[in-house]
Amino acid sequence: LVSISNAPTTLISEGTKVVGDVTFAGNLEILGSVVGNIISEQENSRVRVLNGGSIQGDILSSLVEVNGFIKGNIYARDRLCLESQCEVNGSVHYSLMEMQPGAQVVGSCIYQQPQPDGGLSAQDVVAETVNIKDIRSNKQIFDKQ
Repeated sequence: LVSISNAPTTLISEGTKVVGDVTFAGNLEILGSVVGNIISEQENSRVRVLNGGSIQGDILSSLVEVNGFIKGNIYARDRLCLESQCEVNGSVHYSLMEMQPGAQVVGSCIYQQPQPDGGLSAQDVVAETVNIKDIRSNKQIFDKQ
């Protein structure tokens, strides 16, 4: 399992809005909002979405801790922690998941075997996201007919 690294921590503070994909190494803590995907292929990376933080996009990291709002899919290669104030609108992919009372997931919970090579890559996530958006677009077309 992932251990919390002593790597540098990047903070997106309250009142800050980032538009676009964020690629990082180490730790990322979010109190503000991100509109875009959050991606780290580093082995011991960690994303923390704190209470009040929000993301509209997908997350790929070794460890993902959520206590805020996510509209998108989560790909936690090692561990996913859903805290009591979290709300996730999207699918969660995990090999180990901890869910506190009060946490909400509107979507699928998909177990994935731990992979010795780190599992999903950023390219896999982008490809799956495009496929999901295509499916959603087609559904909207069918709904209008």
